[in-house]
Amino acid sequence: MRTTKKEEKKVDVFLLLKDFQKLIKKKPPVEKMVEEIMMMGLKIKPVLGDISILDLSNKKIVEVLWSLGKFDDFFQAYYEKLSDNELSILLEYFDHLKNKLLVSLPKPILKSENLNDVRLGIFEIEVLRSTNHQKKLN
Repeated sequence: MRTTKKEEKKVDVFLLLKDFQKLIKKKPPVEKMVEEIMMMGLKIKPVLGDISILDLSNKKIVEVLWSLGKFDDFFQAYYEKLSDNELSILLEYFDHLKNKLLVSLPKPILKSENLNDVRLGIFEIEVLRSTNHQKKLN
């Protein structure tokens, strides 16, 4: 269990999530999102597949990475202030957000639409913070 500081400062996880939803709905222009992603120190690590054929300049991919980074910032800011139950709610929401973001990715998200270039088109990536942050997002 965490410290009793949480009990001193009550935080309503549902109000926090509502504020977070407002934040990610008001996306800045793509150029600003790219700038913020770079400042967040996000890195993409391939787990499965050749990610060199992914179109990482695709607007929707940029939005997904930006949203993941914003959620990580949010999570880190409130982690110590939430109870175990509230953290469970937050992690459930994150799982829902992750699935929603994955479904929202355009098809195809590849640089080439030539099926010979794709090699099954199956990819798995991890999104990580740079070594300064050492926080795994997914």
